[in-house]
Amino acid sequence: MSSQLVDFNGDGNHDVLVGSFSGSPHWIEGSEKGFLPSTALKDRDEQDVLISAFWNTVDKKWDQSDRSGTSGHCTSVAAVDWEGDGDLDLVLGGYYEGGLFLRINEGTATEPKFAMKNSVIKANGEPMVIDGGLSTPRVVDWNGDGKFDLLCGGSKGGVFYYKNVGSKADPQFESAEVLIEPIDDSSYVKRVPTTNGQPTQPGSSFHIDAVDYDQDGDLDLLVGGRCSWEKEDVPVLTAEQEARLAELTEKMESMMPMVRQMSEEISASGEESRDDEDYKQLMRAYSKLSREASKLRVSPYDSGDFVWLYRRK
Repeated sequence: MSSQLVDFNGDGNHDVLVGSFSGSPHWIEGSEKGFLPSTALKDRDEQDVLISAFWNTVDKKWDQSDRSGTSGHCTSVAAVDWEGDGDLDLVLGGYYEGGLFLRINEGTATEPKFAMKNSVIKANGEPMVIDGGLSTPRVVDWNGDGKFDLLCGGSKGGVFYYKNVGSKADPQFESAEVLIEPIDDSSYVKRVPTTNGQPTQPGSSFHIDAVDYDQDGDLDLLVGGRCSWEKEDVPVLTAEQEARLAELTEKMESMMPMVRQMSEEISASGEESRDDEDYKQLMRAYSKLSREASKLRVSPYDSGDFVWLYRRK
């Protein structure tokens, strides 16, 4: 999530910095022979960089740590020379709570060693928080004054611009200016207007990037987002199709108690569900019914994921 192409270790090769739903950002080191395997970013004590929530690979469960001094689930990351000292620091974006955090590089440009604690990034003296979560920071000089600013998308839609009114060695940010207004819709995947049966704008889960798309000297916005919209022509089921859908639904509902029971028994035994033949056979039968039913269910709405271009005026 929120990948960035950057020379992370100062060796002259492009690396890839990327967020992860595991709760720890990763980097993919570039070399003259290509990219190396992904690895989690570490602090100076060789602990994974995180906000607090993470997937515990040892215990195979979601876990919490207070070692970073902050609360949240990191899924986005951006690298920037925050202090103007020549090395790259980290901006961490939170998933559920939508906060933005800073992790300082206490090493060098070629040998990053990150602090063990995060600090909260503030705008006009208040913590930066993207309403609804999924803060996806982009570091860019949006107003062309030679200092980096922050742009953010979010789960509820919208694009927010935080202007840097500080210095290169001491960035300070104004409160957010809304570049793209969120749609007033409480749905997780927001419903958008249409033209000729096609959606006209993104709705939710904004992932953004700034680029001079039309080569006119200013930065435009690329926005990846989800949306749903009302179909123009909704198919009508025949009486035979309605009867078949009702039959499939009844069969699936009758199977659910057994699915739950077997899942609980497998979990209690400590076994893996993929190793239980009876469970696999049951789930294959359920999935077959579900696939057929999904072809018959008629919704007046459609949904999808798109990339949108917003040209700057």
